[in-house]
Amino acid sequence: MSDKIAVIAGTNTDTQMGCNLLEKHGYEPIFLPISDDCNTQANLQYFSKDELYDFFYDTCKRAIGSGAVKIFLYCNSLSSSVDYEKAAQSLNIEIITPLETYKNLPSYCKNIVILSANGVSAYTIDNIIHKYNKDVNTISIGNMSLVESIEDKKSPKQIMEELNLEGFIKYLENINHPKYKTDTLILGCTHFPYLKNEIKLLTTLNIIDASDDMIRRL
Repeated sequence: MSDKIAVIAGTNTDTQMGCNLLEKHGYEPIFLPISDDCNTQANLQYFSKDELYDFFYDTCKRAIGSGAVKIFLYCNSLSSSVDYEKAAQSLNIEIITPLETYKNLPSYCKNIVILSANGVSAYTIDNIIHKYNKDVNTISIGNMSLVESIEDKKSPKQIMEELNLEGFIKYLENINHPKYKTDTLILGCTHFPYLKNEIKLLTTLNIIDASDDMIRRL
């Protein structure tokens, strides 16, 4: 029998994405979303820090009670909004998040665009990158409309067209100043691997998807 891994994320959608990822790699996931939708999650992150931590802590306890040996915190913005290290120490369980990925980026990452769900996670990822990686430049963007479109189960192609992601990528590729020419796009939201294949069709930029590193660490 495979190990049980609790997937905690912001909404039903990204929690299920995390569960699907774990099942693909042979783990037995436990489905534990923090909220039903992205607007509820965002309100908790912006306005209810203590309430969010208490709810997260209780969810971790539920995970342990359900037999989880580790916690897969599959959400950049939630990882940015709660003190998961405090919870991990208190409950004596490893919590794997996307944020550790940004501490050791490949050496080719010099001019990095961070595409996140909101400003909370964009700021946190940006801060981590500059703290642990030398001589990098960053552009940080939070775009909740992408998350909402994925939550609405629109196709990747439709989302790319409606929200003009092709125009966004062209902007990044057409930064001509040699010091700031974009080389890397970070998918700073665990919803965004849903769009990764479509993005790859449009660009030769390096794409960092923390999901891959999270599985390696697991």
